[in-house]
Amino acid sequence: MKHDGIFRSQFLLWLGAAISIAEILTGTLMAPLGLTRGLAAIVLGHLIGCGLFLVPAGYLGAKLHQSALASAQLAFGRGGVLLASGLNALQLVGWTAVMIVNAQLAMNSISGKLFGFRSPLLMATIVAILIIAWLLMGSQLLFKINNAVVGLLVLGTVLMLVMVFMAPTTSQSVSPTSMTFGQAVELNVTMALSWLPLIGDYTQRVDRPLPVALVSAGGYMLGSLVMFVTGLLVVLRTGQTDITALLTRSGLGLVALLIIVFSTVTTTFLDTYSAATSLANLTGSRHVNRLAVGVTVVGLLIALTVAMTYYQNFLYLIGSVFTPLYAIIFVTYFVRHATLPYWLNFCWWVVGIVAYYQLQAIDFIGGTTLLVLVGLSIAVWLTGIIVKPTALGYRELSH
Repeated sequence: MKHDGIFRSQFLLWLGAAISIAEILTGTLMAPLGLTRGLAAIVLGHLIGCGLFLVPAGYLGAKLHQSALASAQLAFGRGGVLLASGLNALQLVGWTAVMIVNAQLAMNSISGKLFGFRSPLLMATIVAILIIAWLLMGSQLLFKINNAVVGLLVLGTVLMLVMVFMAPTTSQSVSPTSMTFGQAVELNVTMALSWLPLIGDYTQRVDRPLPVALVSAGGYMLGSLVMFVTGLLVVLRTGQTDITALLTRSGLGLVALLIIVFSTVTTTFLDTYSAATSLANLTGSRHVNRLAVGVTVVGLLIALTVAMTYYQNFLYLIGSVFTPLYAIIFVTYFVRHATLPYWLNFCWWVVGIVAYYQLQAIDFIGGTTLLVLVGLSIAVWLTGIIVKPTALGYRELSH
């Protein structure tokens, strides 16, 4: 029963993380591919992102009882942990701001149509206060409340899907874009990868590594698939990308407002806590919750003052760092059980970052991330034949 409760909480935690307006909006970008190819890109991208990245990262967290980025010490030493932690904290502060901005824009859209009232400051502040409230709860209370809220979000999502199918279809064609199938797959993979440095933070205190990794990644995958497909269907059936307009006209405006608020909270508090965990790696502080509150406040200030158009481009640049990082960690732990010299792993990390952007020109059907993962893994493994690696100790393999 104890394990059943842990698995249920982990599943609902990650299911709630996936239910967000950002996932729906990304799903709308698949529409130019049409229904069949759009669904295929969504499923393939999620299988790659969740199966090849989130599951092994979650397993490492539970197996080693370490935060996601602390496992970087296996292949990069303490310096690698500090560098990866700094990059992760930077991108997650940014993602916190992006999520707050997306929420306040959607909230103001609905509030304006329902009540004739708009206030970016008030809406963003409401979201930030709720995130802080989530962070300050004790773990037992948090899981109980979070599980209840996620259950309500699932019901709300079902209502949204019903509204999508009840909405009158349109003969208006979707505007053609230059998006290819491979680019669509990569978008799906990238959304899953944005959680890559986080998942180990929430599995590190849990036993039974493989089941908990599968349950956590499975919860995220299920929720994310539904969100992406909802976005795809909204555009294909109605010809519009503004889901808030559709929900307001359907009579679900207030329900949609609550869904947007609480789905943002259940998603973003994971970002802020993980950013705080990374900052704790850098500072040695044990007050992770206090750091997380600080991250939320900084994210709110950025959301209110910085143009997100420019900042999101920077976030994607930072995010691309983690594909080669984890490719090297996975080969070190799962394949070789040994590490190359740290300096050599750092060199391969840089090669992987550069290769990511160069390989985008190929437009591989499985996305650029899959190419980097496979190519860099093979390169690191072959290097271990030439340069004798150092075997990981029993403590590093089993902790």
